[in-house]
Amino acid sequence: MFEYRYHLERSGSKHICPACQQRRFVRYVDTVTGEQIADDVGRCDREDSCGYHLRPSEYLRQAGARPPAAPRRKGPILEPEPSLIDAEMANKSLRNYNENNFAWWLASVFGIEKAFELVDAYHVGTSKHWPGASIFWQQDVAGRIRSGKIMLYNAETGRRVKEPFNHTNWVHKVLNIEPFHLKQCLFGEHLLIREEKPVALVESEKTAIVAAGFIPEYSWLALGGKRGNTDKTREALRVLRNRKVTLFPDLGAFDKWSEIAKGMPGFTVSDILERRATDTDRAAGLDLADYLLMENRQALSA
Repeated sequence: MFEYRYHLERSGSKHICPACQQRRFVRYVDTVTGEQIADDVGRCDREDSCGYHLRPSEYLRQAGARPPAAPRRKGPILEPEPSLIDAEMANKSLRNYNENNFAWWLASVFGIEKAFELVDAYHVGTSKHWPGASIFWQQDVAGRIRSGKIMLYNAETGRRVKEPFNHTNWVHKVLNIEPFHLKQCLFGEHLLIREEKPVALVESEKTAIVAAGFIPEYSWLALGGKRGNTDKTREALRVLRNRKVTLFPDLGAFDKWSEIAKGMPGFTVSDILERRATDTDRAAGLDLADYLLMENRQALSA
C-alpha cells in the first residue's frame, strides 16, 4: 500500500475554514518537511453543512498552472515541477487481481503467494481501461506518485498485447488530468526508502519484477522503457548516487548503457547477456527476464 506524503494535522488544532469561516478547519501537513502546505489546503469537519475539502494534489495542480497571459521572462527556462497523482486514488487500484492478466501470469510462474508479494512490493494495480490491464505505478524516493503506466499483458504468455495496437497508456491521460507535467522516476524507486541492498537496473517493469522473484538479493528497478535522451536518463539515475548499481541492458543496448554509466561512481554494466546470446537471441531482442524464465523452465523439466 502507498504511504501518504501528506496527511491531515493530528495535533487537534483547528483553523478558520476559508469557506464557512468557522474554526473547524484541519490543514494538510507535508510529512517530509513537517510544514503545512497552505492556509486553504485542508478539510472542514462540518461535512454536512460546509463540505469544503481541498486536497494537496488539487492544490499542486492548480499551483502548477500558468496564467494564460503570463509575460515571458528573460533567462533560462525552468522545467516545471512534476505533476503528481493522489495516493488515495492509486490505492484503490491495488485490488481485483483476479481480473489482472499480469498477476495471473506471474502466479503461473511463481505461485499465488509469491506473485502477490511481488505485485504488492511493486505497487502493481488493476485497470479497467482494458479488461485484464495492469497499472505500473511510478513512486519516487520521496513517496510521491508521478503517474502510472497502463499496460495489457497476455495472461498465458506474459507478453504485452501489441495487436491490433500497442496497449499502453498513462493514468493521467486516461483521467484527462490537465495540465499534467509527466516527469518519470525509476519504476520501483520507492523500494530505496527502506532497502539497503545493492541495486540492479533493467529496462522494463516486467523484467524488474521477474528478476526480483528469482534474485531477491538485489533491489530491482527499471527505467520503464527505452529513453532516448542520455542526459535525462542520467538525471533519473541521480537518485542512485552512493549506491552500488549494476545495469543489465537488453541485447543490443550494451554500448548505449555503457555510455550512460560512464563517469558515474559505483555503476557497472553487466555483459552477461552479450556473452551468452546466440544470433537467434539477438534477433529476438531477449532481455534478462527471458533468460531467467528459460532457465527456470529447464530446471523444472530436468
